Amino acid sequence: MASLTQLCGAIAALGAALIALAVGAAAPLWLAVPLLAAGAGQAVVSVLALRGARLPLAAVAAPLLLPTLAWLATLLVVRDAAATLPLGPMLAESALALTAAGLLARRPRTDDAPGPIAALLVLVGAAVVVAPVATIALTGTHAGAFAQPHGEHGAVLEVEEHVGH
Repeated sequence: MASLTQLCGAIAALGAALIALAVGAAAPLWLAVPLLAAGAGQAVVSVLALRGARLPLAAVAAPLLLPTLAWLATLLVVRDAAATLPLGPMLAESALALTAAGLLARRPRTDDAPGPIAALLVLVGAAVVVAPVATIALTGTHAGAFAQPHGEHGAVLEVEEHVGH
């Protein structure tokens, strides 16, 4: 079973993956390929961490740290091209990915297996932190521009008032 820090890191990695995939879907091809690959890698790391796999440091660092480093390098070297990426979602993706990398790089003790209640509480707590960050970041992506506004799902109910005679 995954340790508590692995559970938190896995949820953060999943949030980063969702953002990277959404940003990569609308990016220019030369930026889309690494972003989509990073998102896929982050999702794989998340699933493996949730399953309790002990990932080597390189397996954690490559999909979680390299996209942020590449994005920062692109900002410094090719500013005009990097400006096509949405700043808010990329900052959120970087923050979640770096947090996940830090949590997943920590090596748990062998007796660090949490009980089911503790694991559930940690999963809910991590989701409560990651979900708003990822949701707000996703609204700043191309996909978020076409999302159905919240509260407007379903049919509109019109009620006529009958005046009694």
